[in-house]
Amino acid sequence: MAVLSFIEENDLSDKQVYLFCSHGTGGLARSVQDISEVLPESVKVSENVFDVYEDDTASAKEGLLNWLGELQ
Repeated sequence: MAVLSFIEENDLSDKQVYLFCSHGTGGLARSVQDISEVLPESVKVSENVFDVYEDDTASAKEGLLNWLGELQ
């Protein structure tokens, strides 16, 4: 809900959005689809999504830095 509230409260028109998340056993589930559906049509959502299982967050720094490097 926090992400959807952020989208509602901020004008993201004509922006590029990069999604990242930590999750439990459900993985990303419908997160990317649900977020994409509420964004304005002019927003481009990157297909390169970073996700990490909740038990792996403490060791995810290298993977996160690699993902950030791919975005540049």
